[in-house]
Amino acid sequence: MNQVEECTSALVKAIQDSEEYQSFLKIKERVAQEPELREQINAFRRHNFEVQNSPDVLDMYDEIDKMSREYQEFRKNPLVDEFLQCELRVCRIIQKATMEIVFAVDLDTKDIAEGLRF
Repeated sequence: MNQVEECTSALVKAIQDSEEYQSFLKIKERVAQEPELREQINAFRRHNFEVQNSPDVLDMYDEIDKMSREYQEFRKNPLVDEFLQCELRVCRIIQKATMEIVFAVDLDTKDIAEGLRF
């Protein structure tokens, strides 16, 4: 195994061993015991993903505000809130690691990135 693969494995293990991921696993198990709630959470997550990754030009602030109002009561459920908060903490860990790699490794993509829509 080369050094990059070894470091990648170590990073994966560090994330899996993190307090944030362990908390996520515990709440995920609790949610799994309530199949209807689990499906509602997944519907919310799916909707959130679709809004954030829509190919259509959306007013993101309006869409997020609309979604917040639509799911306001749902988010008051402590189990839902805890699940989503734990998931967000793990996602931020992964996002931070990814961004550090992207910013540190220059693939000379500036010229092609200028013409892309994000």
